[in-house]
Amino acid sequence: MMRFLLLFFLFGIKVTTGISQENFANKMDWLAKAKPTSNLFVHFDKNVYSNNETVYFTGYLIKEAKVPISYHSVMAVALIRNIDSTIVLEDKFLMENGFSFGNINIPDSILTGSYHFLVYTDKLINGLPEAVFHQSITIKTNIDPAFKASMKIAAEKPYESKSHKVLISVTSKDNRFLPKPTNIIYRYGNVTKKAKTDASGQFLMTLPLVGDLIDPNVYVKLKYEKDSSFLSLAIPQLKSKADVKFYPEGGNLISGLPCIIGWEVKDQQKMPLALNAYLYKNSQVIDTIETSTYGMGKFMLVPEAGVNYSVKLVHSNLMDSTYALKKAIDKGLTINIQNAVVNDTLNVYVRSIGISKLNILVHNFKEEFLNIPFDMDGRLKLLKIPLTDIPKGLTTLTILDSLYRPLAERMFFAHHNTKEKLEIESDKKIYSQREKVSIKLKLNTINENAVVSIACVQANRLELKKTNDIESYVYLKNELLDLPVNGTGSLYKDKIYLEQILLIKGWRRYTWQDLLSVKLTDTTLTMDSLKISGFIARNDRKKLTKPLTVGLYGSGITTSVVTNEEGLFKLNNADVIVEEGEKMYAFLTAEEMLLHTIKINNPYTTLSKKLVKILPNIEAILPSTLINNSEMVLNAKEKPIRLKEVIITRQNDKPNAWNANKCGDYVCFNKILNCRNHSGDGRNTAPIVGKQYLTVKGLRTYRDCNDKNLNGFYTINGIHTEKEFYISDYKDPIEPAFFSTIYWNYGLVVNGEKEAEISFYTSDITGKFRIVIQGITNKDVIYGENFFEVKANLQ
Repeated sequence: MMRFLLLFFLFGIKVTTGISQENFANKMDWLAKAKPTSNLFVHFDKNVYSNNETVYFTGYLIKEAKVPISYHSVMAVALIRNIDSTIVLEDKFLMENGFSFGNINIPDSILTGSYHFLVYTDKLINGLPEAVFHQSITIKTNIDPAFKASMKIAAEKPYESKSHKVLISVTSKDNRFLPKPTNIIYRYGNVTKKAKTDASGQFLMTLPLVGDLIDPNVYVKLKYEKDSSFLSLAIPQLKSKADVKFYPEGGNLISGLPCIIGWEVKDQQKMPLALNAYLYKNSQVIDTIETSTYGMGKFMLVPEAGVNYSVKLVHSNLMDSTYALKKAIDKGLTINIQNAVVNDTLNVYVRSIGISKLNILVHNFKEEFLNIPFDMDGRLKLLKIPLTDIPKGLTTLTILDSLYRPLAERMFFAHHNTKEKLEIESDKKIYSQREKVSIKLKLNTINENAVVSIACVQANRLELKKTNDIESYVYLKNELLDLPVNGTGSLYKDKIYLEQILLIKGWRRYTWQDLLSVKLTDTTLTMDSLKISGFIARNDRKKLTKPLTVGLYGSGITTSVVTNEEGLFKLNNADVIVEEGEKMYAFLTAEEMLLHTIKINNPYTTLSKKLVKILPNIEAILPSTLINNSEMVLNAKEKPIRLKEVIITRQNDKPNAWNANKCGDYVCFNKILNCRNHSGDGRNTAPIVGKQYLTVKGLRTYRDCNDKNLNGFYTINGIHTEKEFYISDYKDPIEPAFFSTIYWNYGLVVNGEKEAEISFYTSDITGKFRIVIQGITNKDVIYGENFFEVKANLQ
């Protein structure tokens, strides 16, 4: 870290890794090219879903890196189950000019729990996607579990027995004993074991007392016949040592110079701790300090030479509570920025002892914005730095000596403005069920245009801890790592939170070590693109004697591609684009299909499996309280009543139980194909090949549903176009309308010249609803939100 280099220099140890002024700009240019960073953001309609729901999303490729934005042509989306990193679903969607619109259907049979979406584009740098995005979600169910399961800690005093006793109980839905035992797989720490319940449906789990456990939860998978459930429980931990770090502003404590010291406290699970502490000077208490709910705080200190300073935490669950600060050094400088979240001007106080010849550098490790020499002709100087030519976002102020070695550093946010750019006005604040909602949208700036996506969803389907907004992601999350959870939602708009982060977290994507070590040869990167490919194999295992022509069919269009002499072929993206709900097939002539087999290679599946291992979703490990499998079932007021004849009793991936075909397609009694108003309705029927049905895009002729080779036709998982959101007025009072997403739109253009107006209808769900609008303007990113309430109709 940079602070480590500072200590070397200021203690008098010779440092020979300075950068000459002539080479400084080259170094930054090389670093920018060696570590290009794009900025992919995906707006999902919500982050809590249930089985049989549709996930709607819009991808925005905001910042160009090595590959021009217009070259990215595919956005791949994979749904990953967190507990075992299983890829549950995956699909690909067309991306044009940095925009991608799509949807994925959550299967009826999916297990409840924590998941995340892994999203990336088709352009690779050194074998990895240039643009990657993660979105954490929770999946609940509207189906009552096939059996009841619960878990609780049985032993009241685990420390006396040196183990934890956890009791698992399983019964039928009507609280009777199950005729067969339930299979159990449980994981705690690094140990995974299998077990079965006894005749009374119980199993007593014995877990050893383990110290320094990163994840405090025990995870249990229960399987009875073909039905499964997950449970998890936080196990009480032994007293552990906290992770405490101190961050003197600028880098070091200098004897006799006042310094603001940021400090951070986390527990064993890397979760922030809010606590009080005593600041000691040698063995005497001189102050009481504290951390916020984010686990961060700050205090002022004027250190004295030769004095030991330490902090003692006041917290009953921590075993070792005293932590020492680094000793002050005799010569150096400190910087103090009282407000690091600024708009147009940065005020910096510089204090120095023994150093006068300095260089002021303002940069972002990729581009130099200001580089001027500076003489300290006194002990204290106030610098006023205009930010006119500095772009919006995280920026670093570094003070260097005459040999361009760093002495002090501080990060700030330039041109931060929380003024709302988007006006969102609803015609009412309270609506009835199935009532029309009218929303007016307008930018506050005249000369800007915006392209936005809009979601109106049930408010409890947006968990704050899993919420991503485009402003916070682009300017903070994509640049800084390991940010504390913010309970207010938007990190960008929380100035108090931002000030703490800028004092403590520092710059994480780039470091001085990166800058010192980068070479011109590091800028040579290998670029590639993902392409679907395949090959033809003879059934008699002999080599092909000539190239063959492979036919391609999808969305009513037939094209072809010719193999090489070995039977290999690659498919252009344009050849495999199909409409939402359509299939793509590869085939040979009638004569050739008897002698050959087509094998399709989907590189996206292979890459997704690789990325799950090397680019894990970074999410704080929270103590879990899922001790009853009914907790992941939606509230009765948020789901329709299922008739007995359509109750799903089998948990598998085939949706035939609700009268769909093997592709999941169905027709409601109103002759609408895949009508979301009647998903799971017992009156649904499977569509008939060749027959026309009504869709949101008008009449459509249904083609065959194949997921395997059928008479020489082989399925290709093609690139899909977007699905239109179906807006209903719910005129039929008998039909239930329990939709948590009541409006979704994408690619809507908004400007400051004229109001845009949208309208939709509330559903049968009552309570608070949230409108979220995100997108990009011709100058910046944009985010806005509004709320309204739906009340039950008077009978």
